[in-house]
Amino acid sequence: MTTAHQLQGFYSEFDVTNRILLSGHSHQAWPNAAKQGLIDCFNDAAKHIDDKWGAAFEKADRVRDFYRTLLGEPQGEIALGQSTHELILRFLSDLSCFKHKKQTPIKIVTTNGEFHSMRRQLDRLKDVNIEVKVIDTQPQDTLAERLINALDKDTDAVLVSAVFFASSRIFRQVGDVAVAANALNIPCLVDVYHALNVIPFSLASWQLETAFIVGGGYKYCQAGEGNCFMRIPKGYNGSPIITGWFAEFESLDQAPGQVGYGQGQGAFAGSTYDPTSHYRASAVFDFFNEQGLSAERLAGINKQQITHLWQGIETMALNTDVLALPAHGIENNAGFLSLTTCEAATWVKKLAEQGVKTDSRGNQLRLGPAPYVTNEQLDTALDAISNIAKSIV
Repeated sequence: MTTAHQLQGFYSEFDVTNRILLSGHSHQAWPNAAKQGLIDCFNDAAKHIDDKWGAAFEKADRVRDFYRTLLGEPQGEIALGQSTHELILRFLSDLSCFKHKKQTPIKIVTTNGEFHSMRRQLDRLKDVNIEVKVIDTQPQDTLAERLINALDKDTDAVLVSAVFFASSRIFRQVGDVAVAANALNIPCLVDVYHALNVIPFSLASWQLETAFIVGGGYKYCQAGEGNCFMRIPKGYNGSPIITGWFAEFESLDQAPGQVGYGQGQGAFAGSTYDPTSHYRASAVFDFFNEQGLSAERLAGINKQQITHLWQGIETMALNTDVLALPAHGIENNAGFLSLTTCEAATWVKKLAEQGVKTDSRGNQLRLGPAPYVTNEQLDTALDAISNIAKSIV
């Protein structure tokens, strides 16, 4: 089995040996193989010019297949997009309330723990007299129950995350929300960006077969920008208002002036795009296969690393006013460690001065390991945390 030390050689372009990159929850380093993907994209464009799209679509299918594997749905319907925001817009524009006159106000249910792509757009919808009912994620033990209680016959959609991006807490009951929404014929969209390829996940085990799923490759998939996806529930055929011309590829028999749609993923297709991201992702996913970096193995590596960091900080017995471990317990923690401190931004700066890259969200200092981070580097980071804590005290 390849160790972190051995893996580092495959990431030399990102200098992971000399930099302690605890930013893996935000942007993981790309393996060197990604560069060849970029070169291949250029070479295909130079050779085929406008006929490059056949090769580009093959790369796109490779990306879809990778996500299908992570979701545990080999024949899943996967629409691709440059960002989750782009895909969420397509989802929202397919809601019946935006396509047909509704007697009651439009109502969308969500939480206050959603990533900015979703949070900002829903906040803006509030400004145009759409009811967005925001449920507090705390206390999380009752979150699923409170979300379900907020659903009624007038609810048009519910949007929620499987892992909350600020706290790294796993929302294990998100499937209960999806099941309840489906029983009421309410579309449910689940953001799994912070779950895929880092914690055990499948649509079946999480009870998300009836949900729309969004995620992407910027974080734990090491695929960089422009590699987001939306999974469409089996048998669902939409007609989103926000629609690109690729969505009519499968509807060649449409009447003049009519807006036709493909089926399943085809209805949510976009338009002309830069295929570079898919070339890069395909090269990275091939590298994962070559190195045996399956989702199961990556989840195991991450669990060991999170435990290493958690126990190391626990051993320091720091005053919780200085730095506090999560209240949710390690068994409910996902791919990064989020520590509470009123000086989170200061911690990020001080750690960077000691060669440890982290980030923060509000009062949360976030430490995100990755498979190329060694135990020695984790220990160095823990030493830095201990020293900074002493200076704060």
